[in-house]
Amino acid sequence: MRVHAVFDENGEILALAEIVEEGDDRVGVRPVPGEDRKVAEFAVPEECVGKPLAALAARYRVDDASGGPRLTRR
Repeated sequence: MRVHAVFDENGEILALAEIVEEGDDRVGVRPVPGEDRKVAEFAVPEECVGKPLAALAARYRVDDASGGPRLTRR
């Protein structure tokens, strides 16, 4: 499972949207980041698969390092 995550300059995840695979009958959305916000795509960590996306935001933040954004445990 993959998600788009909108995050702020402190790495706080502000919004999450599941990426719907091609051929899936569900409607997919892609969040649009506001001013001073960024969006990145991530694989959902195994411990959060099948749980509400809020669990991911509660357990992780985004480290926007020079190698690109990545999820890190709080």
